[in-house]
Amino acid sequence: MASSGIASPHGRISRKLSYSKLARKLSNLDLSAAEVMDQGETARHEGRFVFECSWEVANKENTAFCHFFEFFYRFDSVGGIYTVLRTKAAVSTDELGDQYCMLGPYNEERVKLEVEILEPDSASMKYALDQMREIGFRVVFGRWLIDGYPNIVLFDIGSAAWKLDQWKYELWESCKIGIPWHDKESNDAVILGFLVAIFIQKYIFSIDGFEPLCVAHFHEWQAGIGLILSRVWKTNVSTVFTTHATLLGRYLSASGADLYHNLDRVSSHLLVSTNSLALYS
Repeated sequence: MASSGIASPHGRISRKLSYSKLARKLSNLDLSAAEVMDQGETARHEGRFVFECSWEVANKENTAFCHFFEFFYRFDSVGGIYTVLRTKAAVSTDELGDQYCMLGPYNEERVKLEVEILEPDSASMKYALDQMREIGFRVVFGRWLIDGYPNIVLFDIGSAAWKLDQWKYELWESCKIGIPWHDKESNDAVILGFLVAIFIQKYIFSIDGFEPLCVAHFHEWQAGIGLILSRVWKTNVSTVFTTHATLLGRYLSASGADLYHNLDRVSSHLLVSTNSLALYS
């Protein structure tokens, strides 16, 4: 079987490499090479497109969860998903140009400060946005005013609230995922997830003449419903999920535990009981 992986001036990296060997391989990649960092020319030629979905896209807003564990992990000041997205945008657009787009919730207060609202140049983008608006959803396209000036699509959660009961029913019927009726944060995550999944599906459907190579990267559980639906609906997109922190991980990090050299010997149940935490399976 031919190896596949990350395209680079050095060829392709095998998927069979161990973590340590993969890390060494990646450390030798010259990502500044002209054939890689070409503002999306290569990506356009190859039909590659990357969507990056997170609740924190142009939305510096702590969730209740982050407020509660603020002592252990301050999302708003040091690190956090918002900072991760801002700092990776420049290198992502250097490589992918307009073949890279970030997806998140519409927060009017933050949009006024951080977003330049524009009309899309891409026919596929325009089609997907028009289709969403015809259904009755409010969707905004523009650029995030940060390094890299990336494309962003923001979804107004309130404009799709009328669909919540239907979507929660569909989520239960297809995946057996139940959402408490009173949990606003989870309800908002359901709405965002459906909006993102519908948008990606319509965007890919609009592409004609070649097979697109699309990747959708979802950050944390607030964006994870979009990934689940993309798989359930068999949308032609590869998916990536990143979880940035767990409650147990925050406790261990705060205590100075050497996690990276002891992951294979960690007993989550023992650590949970030691730290007096509840573990849900």
